[in-house]
Amino acid sequence: MKYLIAIDSDGTLRHSNGYISDKTKEIIKKVVDRGNTVVICTARPRYYTLKISNEVGLNEYLISSNGTEVYDNINKKNIYCKYLPKEECKIIYEDAKNLGLRVMFVTENTEYVTMFTRNNSQILLDDNNFEKLLKKDIKQIMIISKSKELVKKYKSLIEQKSNLYVVDSSREDKEELWFSVICSNSSKGDSLKFLAEYLDIPIKNTIAIGNDNNDISMIDIAGLGVAVANATAELKKHADYITKSNDEDGVAVFLETLIK
Repeated sequence: MKYLIAIDSDGTLRHSNGYISDKTKEIIKKVVDRGNTVVICTARPRYYTLKISNEVGLNEYLISSNGTEVYDNINKKNIYCKYLPKEECKIIYEDAKNLGLRVMFVTENTEYVTMFTRNNSQILLDDNNFEKLLKKDIKQIMIISKSKELVKKYKSLIEQKSNLYVVDSSREDKEELWFSVICSNSSKGDSLKFLAEYLDIPIKNTIAIGNDNNDISMIDIAGLGVAVANATAELKKHADYITKSNDEDGVAVFLETLIK
């Protein structure tokens, strides 16, 4: 029996310090060598998802930006995409300027950011290049600020919109609060279902492994949903199986049982 296995990155595959153990890499290789398909499924943009995929020796498919894109890395093309309404993007941009929020608009493989950039895949956004941004397809928006009350209030406002979906957010104890927005008809679960159909793999032969509430959709839709021990209480309620924590190589521990 061949499986399609979707694995979240932060807090699931990677240790808390960002490290991916050699044991995990070795076990993933054994799983793939037996004819299974393993895909990283993360909230991160494509360029970062590709970096993690390459680190663990995966180069076929990527699920990025909270499930709004499935990328065929062999043929270098998108095979599934869900985009945000342009009018909503305009509103959020204007709100960001007026309220002093740092907002990140995720396009195909570039992020446009209203305040300071942090890597070469990010472009500083202002009124001069905003129209250029609107000509692109926008997959995800992240709203960030050290003003926690402001972020909470703005999140509540976004949640009232039927065509937008607040897919994940930071913990309250962080220095900055943030939340991510995608269109309401997309999720990690939808993208996993699409890829299973695309590869002609029955949904009962899919496995999803995650740690956070944005993983619930794929945990619910997969044939087997696995939570790492450090997962949120809510995610654990949806999981069929709980493995060890990310810092204890929980992904590798589970996958070892699969190949045995």
